[in-house]
Amino acid sequence: MDQGKPDKVTAVTMTAPGALELRHYPYPPAGEDSAVLKVDMCGVCGTDKHVYKGDATQLRGETIFPYIPGHEIIGSIVEIGDHAARTMEYNRRKLKVGDRVAVAVELNCGACWYCRNQYNNTTCDDQRIAYGLHPRADVPPNLWGGFAEYMHIAPGSSLFKIPDSMTTEVAVFVEEMAVAYHALARATGPFPAVGEGFGPGQSVAVLGNGPLGILHGVMAAIHGAGRRIATDLSDGRLEKAKALYADVAINAAQTSVEERVQQARELTEGVGPDLVIESAGEPSVFLEALEMVRKGGTVIEVGNWVDMGETVPLNVMRHVTSKNLHIHSVFHCGTNWGPVLDIMDKHVARYPFDSLISHRMGLEELVRNMKVVVNPDACMKVEVVPHG
Repeated sequence: MDQGKPDKVTAVTMTAPGALELRHYPYPPAGEDSAVLKVDMCGVCGTDKHVYKGDATQLRGETIFPYIPGHEIIGSIVEIGDHAARTMEYNRRKLKVGDRVAVAVELNCGACWYCRNQYNNTTCDDQRIAYGLHPRADVPPNLWGGFAEYMHIAPGSSLFKIPDSMTTEVAVFVEEMAVAYHALARATGPFPAVGEGFGPGQSVAVLGNGPLGILHGVMAAIHGAGRRIATDLSDGRLEKAKALYADVAINAAQTSVEERVQQARELTEGVGPDLVIESAGEPSVFLEALEMVRKGGTVIEVGNWVDMGETVPLNVMRHVTSKNLHIHSVFHCGTNWGPVLDIMDKHVARYPFDSLISHRMGLEELVRNMKVVVNPDACMKVEVVPHG
């Protein structure tokens, strides 16, 4: 083993719902086509919290346990093969040891119908890797997630160099901002003179203002949104939404759906917002989005990333057909994050992304405090700092 490289790597491993432990794995190999990353920072996502709470236990019919969570990854290259150094950066900039990079979450098969037809924003049928979710931690070389000191970066993965001017605390939001980037891009697509789709000056309501919801509000503001409405159960999250993008905040714990819909209409000339984004992650809130949006408006469903088996009574005529809606679902962050990093770099002075961070935790601290992490009243955004 070369000097400075550990024999063993410590990682947080989830062995079952509600069960986290520190485990030690062999230091990963780096071949001609692969790399080893020292994890600088990795965000805790809502998906990680759902799995911890037992809302999801399988992927494509197989258990996901044991696994190393963490897919919002910023790291520094420790080792990289010659071929990987030339080809792994998405825009083909040559990589070297010491470069800070973001890791694209998914490595798709490249051969299924979706891959062959370049459906970049759709998960393929035979996905090879989703960092921080699969393969399991018992599949060598084990280190597939960001809640670890080091990670193996497999051949074919996509990395993105972080601008020198951007701090790691800002860069770590690129994955969530990539989701918002694709969501708003879909919403703006059909915007002709007749006023369909989302465009500058139009109103937006974001239902659910955790980090992902707030970043969608920020992306809408960057697109030139007019009236900006935020709803959430937490006053703390609403205050953060107002600090970053929202004109009006409505506490959903203190109002009924009918009252919130009425307030949103009163704020938008009596018709409802042009765009409503569901990011609360509750199926019932999707119905609220359909009720709130104006006729001919646009709804983005981005919150429900985990199938918890919950259904809601959708009235297709009342909620969809009679309103002539555009409805977009977003379940993927895409693979080209270069434009997202550019947007963040240009707008960080106006939108201090790192202000969303409420907690920084080491690996051992995360294991001890996961019950705090999953409590939305106790934290905003938790970042894991394996070497901090």
